[in-house]
Amino acid sequence: MTQPCELDWNRLPLEGASNVRDLGGYPTAGGGMTRYHRFLRSDWLVGLTEGDCAFLRGYGVVAVIDLRDPREVEGEPDRPIGPDVRSANYPLLQLDISNDEMMRMIYEDYRPSFSQLYDMILASRDGIANCFRFIAEAPEGCILFHCMAGKDRTGILAMLLMALAGCDKWDCVSSYVQSQLHMMRNDGYAADFERQEGLERENFCASPAYAIEHAWDVVETAGGVVAFLHGCGIDYETIEAVKARLV
Repeated sequence: MTQPCELDWNRLPLEGASNVRDLGGYPTAGGGMTRYHRFLRSDWLVGLTEGDCAFLRGYGVVAVIDLRDPREVEGEPDRPIGPDVRSANYPLLQLDISNDEMMRMIYEDYRPSFSQLYDMILASRDGIANCFRFIAEAPEGCILFHCMAGKDRTGILAMLLMALAGCDKWDCVSSYVQSQLHMMRNDGYAADFERQEGLERENFCASPAYAIEHAWDVVETAGGVVAFLHGCGIDYETIEAVKARLV
């Protein structure tokens, strides 16, 4: 049954994506609230149905940012939401996580912790800067951003946007930790998760609070989110323009 797309949803009722959530409805410093229909954090858009695309257009989506490595995008391209929806690919991690052999080598030989992985994402300063400039210049409406599962790269960008809006640490953590639960709605993810063991299982689907807390602390150590973003090469006018979209 088609759901009314004009409502303010938390998790959007889509058939072909399980982790699409609005950043609206969070309290901000000074008594405000983040706006609905402005930003959607999402898993990949490969499996969207025509009904999903129509719903997202009705929801107000005007632009999509794909945070995946270009090799991931080439192997599993997004389904276009509509001809007038802008799209851009700004990777936040130069790592093809769709390559099984590469990921086996990383997890078995290198075994990065969440802290190391998120340090790598936060070090993708050009990618972060490109995302914020794209957002600032996008037409009025809702911007959807995603990676593969909508957890790590997407989680970092969501945290930066929420922090910029004035959300506190614990609302950012709350938004992040929901990802594992929503991923389990996808039968493919759930089956793959059951086949994993040890660290591979944890890294595959887990979204533990300590991971995003670490990312928050890295940004705070840089002087806070505005100082961190400025350090990525983003000018203050662009930072304020992005903030104005959400608050």
